[in-house]
Amino acid sequence: MAVYGFKDLLIACSRMEVVAHLSISENGVRQLVRCKFREGFGPEDLSNSEFLTFESVLQGGNGSPPIVVFNSHPLAIASIDFRDIAILPPYSFSEEGISISLRGVPSGISNFLSLANQIMPPDSVKVVNEEDVEIGPRSLLGDRQWEVAQAAVQWGYYDDPRGVTLRQMAERLDMARSTIGEHLHNAEAALMRWMVEQE
Repeated sequence: MAVYGFKDLLIACSRMEVVAHLSISENGVRQLVRCKFREGFGPEDLSNSEFLTFESVLQGGNGSPPIVVFNSHPLAIASIDFRDIAILPPYSFSEEGISISLRGVPSGISNFLSLANQIMPPDSVKVVNEEDVEIGPRSLLGDRQWEVAQAAVQWGYYDDPRGVTLRQMAERLDMARSTIGEHLHNAEAALMRWMVEQE
C-alpha cells in the first residue's frame, strides 16, 4: 500500500515495524515498534510525524530497542471498529509501502480493504491464506503476562522516571509483587527472543 500520511515518518526512519498492540482507545493505538533510524535521528523524532507520538524506549534489546508510540492515523482509528477482523503484528512501514496481515471473515477483510483504499489508495494488495501468516509476538504471551505487560506500559513502568512501581502495580492488579515481576520478566524475555530471531 502507498504510504499516505506516513511520509513524515520516513524522514526519521527508513523502516518501522509494529511488533505489538499494547492498548486501544477511540483516539488511536498504543504500539510497540522497532525502527531502522536514518543517521542523525532517534526515537524522539517519531513525534515529528503527524500521526505518531513517541512515549518511551523500553529497557533491553541490542541495536534496535523496543519503542512505545501512540498511533492516531485515521486508518488505525477506523480499524478499531472492525470486530470481525484482526490486524496481526508484525507489520511494517517502509519506502516500499505498508505490509499488513489481516485475519478474519472474508466480508470483514473486504470492508477493511475498501476503507484502506479510501484513506490511502494502495499500489497493490496481496492476499495471503491464513495458513501462511506468521504469528505475531502477542501469541507468545499468556493472558496474565499480556495483562501485566499492558498495565506496565500504560501506567508508565517503563518510563524514565518510572510512573509506577512494582508495589503499586501489585496493589492495583491485586497480585503479589513477585508474580508481577515474574510476568514482566517472562514477557520481556519472550519479546526479546522473538525480535532477535526475526533478524
